[in-house]
Amino acid sequence: MKICDYDISGVTCDSRKVNPGYAFVAINGYQDDGNKYIIDAIQRGAKVIYTEEVAELKIDELKVPIIKVNNARETLAKLADEFYDSPSQKLKLVGVTGTNGKTTTTHLIESLFATNDFETGLIGTVKTKVGDEVEEATLTTPGAVEINNFLGKMVNKNVDIAAMEVSSHGLKLNRVDGLDFDIVVHTNITRDHLDLHNDFEDYLLTKKELFKQCTDDKMALINIDDPYASRIIEDISPKIITYGFSKEAQVRAIDVQYSTEGSRFTVVIQKQLNDMNDRVIQPQRFKVDLKLLGKHNIYNALATIIIGLLHRLEKRKIQEGLRRFKPFFRRLEVIYNDDFTIIDDCAHNPGNYKAIFETVKELDYNNLYIINAIRGNRGLTVNKENAEIISEYIPKLNTTKLYITSCKKLANKYDIVADEERELFIKTLSNNGIELKYFNRLQPCLYETIEQVGDNDLVLLIGAHAMDTASERILNMIKDYH
Repeated sequence: MKICDYDISGVTCDSRKVNPGYAFVAINGYQDDGNKYIIDAIQRGAKVIYTEEVAELKIDELKVPIIKVNNARETLAKLADEFYDSPSQKLKLVGVTGTNGKTTTTHLIESLFATNDFETGLIGTVKTKVGDEVEEATLTTPGAVEINNFLGKMVNKNVDIAAMEVSSHGLKLNRVDGLDFDIVVHTNITRDHLDLHNDFEDYLLTKKELFKQCTDDKMALINIDDPYASRIIEDISPKIITYGFSKEAQVRAIDVQYSTEGSRFTVVIQKQLNDMNDRVIQPQRFKVDLKLLGKHNIYNALATIIIGLLHRLEKRKIQEGLRRFKPFFRRLEVIYNDDFTIIDDCAHNPGNYKAIFETVKELDYNNLYIINAIRGNRGLTVNKENAEIISEYIPKLNTTKLYITSCKKLANKYDIVADEERELFIKTLSNNGIELKYFNRLQPCLYETIEQVGDNDLVLLIGAHAMDTASERILNMIKDYH
């Protein structure tokens, strides 16, 4: 592939992945400086080097072209797009961003179109899907090279539509620069990932970048109920469709019913909509059944319904596609629903916790048992806010027993709870008058809960990755106790 007068055989910012003929982009990152590995890249056969720091190099001694760039991350994304022949322009690409809801929404979109005989692709937190090939994901939004590689494979497999999670990390680190999104979706904005951002304002503006890179022939779907929706909408070019529960939403959910089996609602297209090609979607209403719990999943379904309508899917096919969608691992997953119910969720930020408790408020149960894992290695702010949300909701729920754990020996090295995180979390709850019992390890929490739980009780397993094995553990205990 000829790029900028150089015939190259690949693009990377990782010197370990360089093969003969590659272009190497040296990025001075948050954890390491790629400029330290330029010599290594050349020794492995790099044909051209891109860097922001030419002045630091002895160019004559390197014997390969050194090209100075203003922004190495932008350059990597541009080179990746060119090397893979701009694959995002050759399929329908839907980008979903927001603090919560990205994973469920992208999976709903992919599933809806797959069940209607489209060739589909998916890039996200749980997996990457290229046609019928699936592989486990490592990052919510992969690097620019990996994204364009995946999209290129999708084009080769004649994929019609791809849904992609777009994280704040992906936007901040220029991983999606140059991608040609046809539809972009805003789910919600709450505090998260402030380890990468200077403050919440930076986080919000970073999220908005996805919408700013779209032109006026594209579509933006906005959750109008989100407090920051007006900030997202302001000064963006794509055509806007709003969705939500409020009367102001162009696409609205009404007559909602909740149970541990899922949700039922009526979707109302309140006025005529126009798609990307100015084709008309007439006002209408129809019922939708979901196997997903919670109000937040109705938001995710509304966005999916709009995308189905924009692609001229018939109402009955949208209804059937959503009805057939099954919950996936640790997203308000009902793992046991017999004499009592167990729901498992990987909540890790205030928005997650609020969504869970809003869901629980609508369910019928006797006693509530919460087993919550503190979020390790994410700082004091998010843990304090998570504890504040728990404190806010517990008085509103039926008789509740709260167990807090650090999941010691289960958390990997990136998720270990620091002493100050644990102390602040527990102190915040205690200061708000919330009774709790703390366990270092998860197993005793599970045992104590199973010993006490009774008919029509509800057990919540809440927490990030350290809780991933909790469902298997508690189900094994049930076999012994019940």
